[in-house]
Amino acid sequence: MKPFYCQLDYPDLPYPFHGDGRTVANSGCGVCCASMLIERLPGISFPPEEAVRFARRCGARDRFGTNFYILGGALAGRFDLKMTCTEDLDEVLALMRADPSAKTVANTRGDREGYVGLFSDSGHYILLERFQDDQFRVLDPMYRPGRYDIPGRAGKVRMEGCAAWCDCELLRPDCFERPYFVFQIK
Repeated sequence: MKPFYCQLDYPDLPYPFHGDGRTVANSGCGVCCASMLIERLPGISFPPEEAVRFARRCGARDRFGTNFYILGGALAGRFDLKMTCTEDLDEVLALMRADPSAKTVANTRGDREGYVGLFSDSGHYILLERFQDDQFRVLDPMYRPGRYDIPGRAGKVRMEGCAAWCDCELLRPDCFERPYFVFQIK
């Protein structure tokens, strides 16, 4: 089994933006997703420590965390992957149905009036690791037991170890007007 990287396990791994003292624990969902993506798709060791260095070198570290437009393009170039960026979940579904090995980094929107974010209360990256039977197997780098038990989230995912299975239609409002980055082997 490939490692699951929880950003909360890295409170001492610096990931600052202009010296602000931030770490992977409070700003590193994007780099943890990058680590899990690379270790699962091309199958190359790419732990969060290396992902942080790579994100900073390519200029993907931004004020709020990670700019995946930049990081995704750099990862695709370095690891010879095809990346498709879209805000259309139907396009993601078509790509992942056609290529079962495809992986997607999704950007959730979080809570808003009348809606409780399934995977986060604010902007957050998650990895859609597999699509099967109209469900996504989601690796959430903020996962800890109890994360999906709060009102508005309870009963919407089925846990399998550290992976959350959710109906594909639950992602539509969670990632409304946010990008998906689909990666495939060239």
